Formats: sequence, C-alpha cells, structure tokens
Amino acid sequence: MQKKKRYAVAGVSNRAIYFFIGQLLNNYSNYGEIVGLLDSDFSRMRMANEKYGTNFPMYSEDEFDKMISETKPDVIIVACRDGLHHIYIIQALKHDLDVITEKPLTIDEEKCAQMVSALKKSKGKVIVTFNYRYAPYATKIREIVETGKVGRVVSVDLNWYLDTHHGASYFQRWNRLREVSGGLSIHKSCHHFDLVSWWIGQKPMEVFAYGALNFYGPNGVHNPLKPEQIGDGRTCLTCDVRHKCKYYMRWNRQEFRRGSNTEKIDEHVDPAQRYEGYSPRQCIFDPQINIEDTYNVVVKYDGGAFLSYSLNASVPYEGFRLGINGTEGRIEYTEFHAASRLPFPDPGPQPVIYIPMFGGKEEIDLINLGGGHGGGDPLILDELFIGPDELAPVKRSAGIEDGIDAVLTGVAVHRSANEHKIISVDEMRKRVFSAS
Repeated sequence: MQKKKRYAVAGVSNRAIYFFIGQLLNNYSNYGEIVGLLDSDFSRMRMANEKYGTNFPMYSEDEFDKMISETKPDVIIVACRDGLHHIYIIQALKHDLDVITEKPLTIDEEKCAQMVSALKKSKGKVIVTFNYRYAPYATKIREIVETGKVGRVVSVDLNWYLDTHHGASYFQRWNRLREVSGGLSIHKSCHHFDLVSWWIGQKPMEVFAYGALNFYGPNGVHNPLKPEQIGDGRTCLTCDVRHKCKYYMRWNRQEFRRGSNTEKIDEHVDPAQRYEGYSPRQCIFDPQINIEDTYNVVVKYDGGAFLSYSLNASVPYEGFRLGINGTEGRIEYTEFHAASRLPFPDPGPQPVIYIPMFGGKEEIDLINLGGGHGGGDPLILDELFIGPDELAPVKRSAGIEDGIDAVLTGVAVHRSANEHKIISVDEMRKRVFSAS
C-alpha cells in the first residue's frame, strides 16, 4: 500500500469540512490524514474538530509557516474564499509542497501571474478540483470528441440556468462581493468555461460579453423593500417584510410558519456556514451587491471554434442545455438539477445524443454511481487521494494552466461587459506566463 499522505487544510469552509476533511476521515483514511487546520475564524476550526471528534491542530491565517513547521504536511488543501486562494497556494509552493485547490483557482490576472511566478521556482504542483469533468456525461462527451466522431469542433452552445433557490444563494453570501469572489463569471462560470475548453481541446482566445444585474440588488424586479429599508443590514430572519419576498416565501414558507427570529437562527443555519459576525442569509436586494446575475457571452478559441454561452441566476428551474457542432456531426445533452425543486415532473436522467452529419441519431445512456456534482465528486476524490483511474477513457485531472484559462475567460467576460469591447484572453495569458 502507498504511503499515507499528510494534508493540511487552509480555509475551513463548508466544502472543506464535508468534502475534504469528512471524506479523508471516513473513506480515505488508509491513504491520507489531516494534520492541521488554518483559518481566520477559530470557531469554524473548533466546529470541525467537534463534528468529527478530532483534535487537529488549529492555526490562524498568519501562522502558515508555523503550521508547516509543526505538522509537516505533504499537500495543502486550499478551500478558503476565492480571493484568498493565491495567498496559500503561493506559500505552499514556496515550501515545495503540492496543492489541491477548490475552483476557481483565483479571481484576477494579477493573482494568476503571482502563482505562476511561484510555481516556476517550486518543486510543488497544483491541482484544481474541476469536479464537473468527472461526471459521467462530461467524460462521455470528452470521449466522443476525442475519438473524432464529430470531426473538428466549430461551435458550442451552452445555456446554464440557476433556479431561484440556488441562484439567490450567491447573493445572500460572500459571493455577492466581486472583490472576494470575482463575480459569477469567475466563481460559477469557471466550471463551464473549463468544461468547454476540455471537451473541444481548444484554448480561449477572445471574449465579447454582455452582463447585467436584473433580479438582485436594490433594483431587483421583485424587491419588496421600501427605499428607506434597503441596505439596513437586514437578513432573512430579521426582515419584517419577508412575507412579501417571493424568493423567501417560495423556499422558506415552512420556516415562516414557525415564526423564526434572531433568537432561533441556529435552527435554520448549518453551523458549518457560520463565520463570526457573518450571516449566509443576507438580503438579496442589498446595495452592496456588485456582481451580475445574467450573462451572454461569445468566446473564440484557438482551433477556430466559437462558444455561445449564457448564465442566468434566477430561472424557475435549474440545469443546462448543450450542443456541440463539428464538421462530422453534433452532440446534444440536457440536464435538470435539484429534482425536488423542479416545477414540473422530474424527467429523469437524460442520454448523451450523438448525431453524425449524414446518419441516424444515437442515444447513449450513462451509468451514474451517485454522488454530488452529477456523480463527479466520488470519482475526483478517488483520483485525488488514491491516484489516477487507469481505466478512465480520458484524462480528467486539471492543472494550473487549466485553472488560469478558466479564470481569465471569466475576467474577460466581466471586462467586456463593462468596457463594451472584445477582450483578448490570449494577451492576458501571455502576460501571466511571462511573470518571473
């Protein structure tokens, strides 16, 4: 059996507690162990230890070097807020340690360049956890393209929908601030941009985009607040007009019936989502929101393909629709998420459809063994903690270059939407990789 690796966690987020720490303890203890936790909030680290009955050493955000010296990890797992990823990735690389980081890799071009500079001087490597790659549908689509059955890919249509529950959640939490999340064009869309680049085997070159804030913020079309109430720091559980909020009443009617209030907040908030002085149920109509909820994007790739992409964060149902057009055929795929929240009967698993240019349609049913992110989470965990799947039909692991391409595409989307011009991803990429 391979030697057990030692992992330290930088950023004890909800994802870190349940996905990384919990999985290592419960399913991968023969392959690795947690040796230290680092976070700005000691209550979260104590919470993680209490949850699992552990006594992992806890370190403050400025004690990274101390943690390395005392716990001697082999790998750093970075799962803090997006805008802080680069800090711990760079420090890990300075210690020649490997890194597993949550997506997105970071939130802007400058931070990408700083990490590339650190990587050039390090023996460590960086893995970005793009778990969507591991979902059965995603792997099958990559396999079909790689075999040449669609020929050279010339265009992709991808429309992604977040429902009024999931979409609104980004505007209740820290994600609503561009300075810490990069906005949804990075935080959320990086998944989608990575998938497209991986599927078609082409790198993004240019972006033109439109973006808007239609549903959230003080001008949101369903805002029930009076002008004097906007921006007063209210949360869902302290709001006296929440019964007039369509988003709250759609998903929290039972909570409203119970008469929840600030004294009962612990009943309704997952303890792992709490930071000191922070609420994950902030008002979705707050004026501090500075990110968009709607995008339409065109991306040009180095192999000649075009992507037509949209993201909408307030739709009646959740899922996506995909079409990939090549010189020899087409791939189609539709997926519906969160079956319990669909406003219509769940259509169930959908096949990947392949249509040759001059032949009949082929429907490919998928085997999904379950797990989060469309069945991708268990498979990426196996690869992270055990090793690559030698039987997998395609390579799925994502490195720092993949992470940078996804981030820079998202950066270009926001810049294009605000500057009303084409933005060159290629120029940004060249600047990033020329960093010294």
